[in-house]
Amino acid sequence: MGIAVALIFLCSSLMPYGCSHGPVDGLEEGKIIYDVTFETGEMNAMMKAMLPSEVITYFNDNKTCTVISMGMNMMETRLISDGINYKYTTLVSAMGRKVAMVMDKKQVETNYLDRVELQVRHTSEKKEIAGVSCKQAIITDSTNHTYPVYYTEEIAIKQPNWSSPFRDIDGLLMEYSISLGGIVMNLKAREIVKMVTEKSYFDIPEGYEIIKDPSAFKFVM
Repeated sequence: MGIAVALIFLCSSLMPYGCSHGPVDGLEEGKIIYDVTFETGEMNAMMKAMLPSEVITYFNDNKTCTVISMGMNMMETRLISDGINYKYTTLVSAMGRKVAMVMDKKQVETNYLDRVELQVRHTSEKKEIAGVSCKQAIITDSTNHTYPVYYTEEIAIKQPNWSSPFRDIDGLLMEYSISLGGIVMNLKAREIVKMVTEKSYFDIPEGYEIIKDPSAFKFVM
């Protein structure tokens, strides 16, 4: 389960993540489908087969729920970000076990935001992704690696990145990368779907074990 644990914490940096008037301007409810590719270095074919090829972020009422399924749907992680009440929930279902962890803003700052410090430089560059014109920001990480990300302000979510290393970008990320432990995960939005989003995506379902100590969470799977 080593690769799965690494991906839980890799994905915990996702949140998921402007543009002038377009087809989704002001959209408050729906989902974004991201194509996902990985730069994995040395990894056997079985491990590569477990990696997800897409990620879906649902959004409604200033909340997002990013769903990542791995290992032919044998493992699912949901990352729920509430930018109004500043609650960040991680749900993991795998190998017959279901666990959940809820953190407030202070806990997020203590356990996540200080793990990755990114320098953000906003530019005037734009490009179209999934039908919307998005702004560019240049990211420099702690290893001095520099790369661009693209984000939109058309989707009506307040502070969508408050719980991620991209907290200095006030817009939903449409194309970006996350690196952890030699694995680089690249995400690019393929489609924005207007739809009614089920409220259940933003709640903890029955049957989940609640873990209160964030430092213990990485040892449960």
